Amino acid sequence: MTASFSNKALKALKKKQKSLLAKYLRQLAKKRKNFKATEQKKQVPASASTKRDASPAQRKNAASIYAQSVGPQQDIAQAGDTVPLLFCKRVTIGSTKYGGTWIQPSLLKQGSLDFKEVYLYAISQGNVATAPSTHQAYIGSVALKFLPNITAPTVAQYYKSESQMAAAKNVCPITSGRIFCDIDTAYYTANFDSPKGNVLRFSIEYTTSFSNGGLITRGVGDTTNTTWSVPGTEIKVFEVATGIDRTAEYWAIRSTTPANTTFSFNQRFDSNSNLIGGQPVGHKVGATFPLTFGSPDPNFFLQEYGVSEPCVQIFPAGTVNKQTNTSNPASTGELYGIEEEVYFSSVADPASFPTSYDFTVFSDITFLEINGDISDDFQGEKPRKTTRQLSVFYENGADVVLYSQGLTTTGPSNQFADLAMHLFALIKRANPSNASISQPIDTSNLQTLATFAQNIKAFFNGVIDQSVNVVEYVTSMAPFFLLSFISKNGRYSLQPLLPLSSNNIDISALTPVKTFTEADILPGSFSKVYFGQAQRRDFNVSVIFRESSAQEIGGQRTKTVRFSGTANDAPTEQFDMTDFCTNQEHAEMYAKYELSRRKHSTHTISFDVPLLTTSLIPTQIIKVQRQRINTTGDDRTETETYQITSIEHASDGTTGILAMHFPVNGSGVSLISNDIVNTAFEVV
Repeated sequence: MTASFSNKALKALKKKQKSLLAKYLRQLAKKRKNFKATEQKKQVPASASTKRDASPAQRKNAASIYAQSVGPQQDIAQAGDTVPLLFCKRVTIGSTKYGGTWIQPSLLKQGSLDFKEVYLYAISQGNVATAPSTHQAYIGSVALKFLPNITAPTVAQYYKSESQMAAAKNVCPITSGRIFCDIDTAYYTANFDSPKGNVLRFSIEYTTSFSNGGLITRGVGDTTNTTWSVPGTEIKVFEVATGIDRTAEYWAIRSTTPANTTFSFNQRFDSNSNLIGGQPVGHKVGATFPLTFGSPDPNFFLQEYGVSEPCVQIFPAGTVNKQTNTSNPASTGELYGIEEEVYFSSVADPASFPTSYDFTVFSDITFLEINGDISDDFQGEKPRKTTRQLSVFYENGADVVLYSQGLTTTGPSNQFADLAMHLFALIKRANPSNASISQPIDTSNLQTLATFAQNIKAFFNGVIDQSVNVVEYVTSMAPFFLLSFISKNGRYSLQPLLPLSSNNIDISALTPVKTFTEADILPGSFSKVYFGQAQRRDFNVSVIFRESSAQEIGGQRTKTVRFSGTANDAPTEQFDMTDFCTNQEHAEMYAKYELSRRKHSTHTISFDVPLLTTSLIPTQIIKVQRQRINTTGDDRTETETYQITSIEHASDGTTGILAMHFPVNGSGVSLISNDIVNTAFEVV
């Protein structure tokens, strides 16, 4: 009975499985994807600012292409952009200068005062104490000092600390009186009236802000007898928001008719108001300095257009008269038009904002202001207020606490250790004046590491221009400086990737900090994993870095490093160090490390031991001795040296160790270290 029942049950089960499988296949056929079409990409909501921050266009490190051409248009800052951190220091070692960096900042604000251009850029978080000279600031491919046909623009730098701003929140750190912290206070060029036609639009700010304005004649040559006119019958007025034709309302509030009205431009009168010709190029009308402001006029549009909403007034091409005064010869120059400059302020006196204003968001940022004509030339007889990208060479970056010198004073630095500590300070995890806050990061060896970096010329000269996770950033960047960022006894720590002696790479016999034998390793816990063949074959290393010459904008260079005998067509791996590396020695040193490590280190191991209470940490060198017995009964001792890469203490009372093969020669000298120091590599 039992066997018969089991067979029947099995047959029923198989029959049911077939039915379910058939049903599943039918459902799958109905839901099958259309493999000929691309699947819709998923869009993360509310991520526009993050994507812009991470885009290549937002990088502030200069690229060599800008030095070889007029360059791209100036990048304009947007809300949510990250203020960059300029970190660099130019030093002289022997007769060679190292460091400094080019930065291509975004434009924060653009203005005009007395028809002289004003530009404001955010250079860096923190205080950059040294301002650049005009020969170190380029528009496109030309330094400000060497711009032709104009007076060289001037540069000014501004900075206020958080404490300074907290003491006077209403005082803007930009003190030139040309550009303001207040978003509603601005001086800029607006309408451009042209003989070829133009659109006149008054800003809504006339109804809400204190205002003033001026005009200037633009053109070339002699325009002292040139004017142009447009008959009133050809004028059109439209409401901006609705597009409704408001021409009738415009004329209804005036004591004249279109047929009896002619609009004339650039006229010049004598003291008795007699028309005597046209205004010369550069003639200004209107505002005098210092500025006085008219009060807001809520009825401005009602008085101007007969409606309460903003309107545009359209002027078609006019009739140009180069001999307005028939008693004088005709003008020989070209009249481009009349440019308007407007001044708006949220307060009656923009030189002194009331205490209710708060500009503390401008604290602890270094700003650069440029005053002068750096915009593109007139195009098609109309002014262009765009510029080419600004590139500035800074010898020194933001002031940071100089842990690398064992000091609590501040100054510029090119040491990665100082950068790491500064990044932790920005997130309130490090403070030299507060021991309890400083505790999470070990600072005891930072001077030693700084001397080592100085000896191998491994400096950080660059711009951090994107939001970063500090721990991830420092961890990923440390190997480029032959360092490892580790967790040591509950604290973060920077440790050298190679053993050091007298602050240089140690090429003497190594003494492992501990030897592990079969007696230490828990049975069944030991494993060995060899690197794949692709990782162990001969290859070339290509490293990209930047020039730090003050005479050329951020020129990028590349060097290929390989062992002698490696074929030219061997696989090449590229390492981009342009974010921070400005000298060939640094780039070559890292390339040699990668080549030597990959050549000599063949595998990793992992094993467990009873809980370790010693201060064993990653990067230290250990020795592992094990008895090796194969199927033929060959019994021998296998001894290898390793570099610890990870240590984990488990709750079950064991310690797990992960280590990378770190071989030594017969004299106990590291093969990796010896290659880096003594082997002649090919550099092309």
